[in-house]
Amino acid sequence: MRGSDNSFRVVLLNPVDFEMPDGFTVGDIQNFQPQKKLYYSEWFPSIAGAKESMDAASQFYNERSIHFLYFREIRPSQKKSGD
Repeated sequence: MRGSDNSFRVVLLNPVDFEMPDGFTVGDIQNFQPQKKLYYSEWFPSIAGAKESMDAASQFYNERSIHFLYFREIRPSQKKSGD
């Protein structure tokens, strides 16, 4: 669960049964591409922690010679009622 101090995380969209780097868990939301799954990192209190997680995932795929798209997107917090 996201704490009030944790505002950043990394999201991976990977093919089903694709090898995953450590530190990511499958999301409970099904996306619009059934042949792929969303995976999430933990929440980080700073963008630096999220960047380290992205860099580790990038290294993981580079070491396996797997082609991937890497980009950063920062969105404003979206508060839900009750947050």
